[in-house]
Amino acid sequence: MADGQFFSGQQLADELNVSRASIWNYLKTLETAGFDFHAVKGKGTRLKLAIELLDKQRILTCLSSEHRALLKQLDVLDVCASTNQAIVEKHQLTPLPNGSVCMAEMQTMGRGRLGRTWVSPYGQNLYISFLWSFKGGISALSGLSLACGVAVCRALKSLGLSGHGLKWPNDILWEGKKLGGILVEIQGESQGGYTAIIGIGLNYQMNELSSGEIGQPWVDVCHAYGEKMGRNKLAAHVLAEVLSILHGYEETGLLPHVEQWNNYDCYRDKTVRILSGEQYEEGVASGISKTGELLLLTPDGRTKKIMSGEVSLRLSE
Repeated sequence: MADGQFFSGQQLADELNVSRASIWNYLKTLETAGFDFHAVKGKGTRLKLAIELLDKQRILTCLSSEHRALLKQLDVLDVCASTNQAIVEKHQLTPLPNGSVCMAEMQTMGRGRLGRTWVSPYGQNLYISFLWSFKGGISALSGLSLACGVAVCRALKSLGLSGHGLKWPNDILWEGKKLGGILVEIQGESQGGYTAIIGIGLNYQMNELSSGEIGQPWVDVCHAYGEKMGRNKLAAHVLAEVLSILHGYEETGLLPHVEQWNNYDCYRDKTVRILSGEQYEEGVASGISKTGELLLLTPDGRTKKIMSGEVSLRLSE
């Protein structure tokens, strides 16, 4: 039913060699999972929004030879707990090469920053995890999520999107609404060095039924773009830009991306509030430092560096 065409219950029953009652039960299960259906008497039932399922070959076809060389392994899963967890478990069984990527149609336990749930309905968004190991110290990886945020913004721009930007430390916004986010998890390796798992979630074409748990204004790529953008094409552009940044990050760090991050900063020169538990402080957001801290201009004229840690950033009321 992914193409959005009408199917009668009998057509589906014949195709799948089950009873019509089973088809009805399947459709109810899919509705519970967040699918939105439209039924018309005499025509049948269709998905209100057609779904472009992830296709490994289509993604690879959209990549240049240079980017295909950086992509060492691509797993496209149907359903998993989270793509970050899936790639970590695979890496623990047999160490994976740099440039290993895991994608999924749906996550049952998607996670965002500070332990929040990441709403992950089937076929409606992008859930992508990258694995890359680094030989240097962990301090050099502090700005990795910021650099990957720049990569996602570049990918969106290359496809013609405008009006998007970044919110420190790891949110992607479009006209102030949440479009996506990045979760970087660092693991120490027994032979020294560190492995980074970079999880990227990007709202693609999400229906209202699926978004009930999102506790803030959100938007998806197709709405922001004004028309449908190919999901596999979008995935390929994100892969290309993120892999390019990961490939050079050990040598260059965040520094080459700071200016571009500051240009994408949605909160630059705005009065903001830094929340830490019950405590907060206010100031004017002044971009990021060369190592990724938020630069906060305080009311007394000082510039304070804020590390991401357990703090949240909000526009001041």
